[in-house]
Amino acid sequence: MFVHIGNNIVLEEKDIIGIYNVESMRDSEEYKNLIESLKRTDNLVTQANGDARSLIMTKENGKIVGYETNVSTMSIAKRAEDKKTKKGTLLGGIGHGKI
Repeated sequence: MFVHIGNNIVLEEKDIIGIYNVESMRDSEEYKNLIESLKRTDNLVTQANGDARSLIMTKENGKIVGYETNVSTMSIAKRAEDKKTKKGTLLGGIGHGKI
């Protein structure tokens, strides 16, 4: 299954480790350190033009890669849900308020 995260980027669902709301963690030291580490290793793909709303972490070919997008976490979860049966969700229930 594939998930469209905006700006013509499509990720394989099996590669997604987590989807995070950047707006709620933007000022934390952990987030700043993570973004700097991803930039330093050239493993950050950003399409948000400074207006990131979500950070999608993936494991691709043994590397951790981060994707910043201006699409909200709820929209990404809904896109994933729309592609699945009602048996489950990509985010363990985020589409149903179970986080």
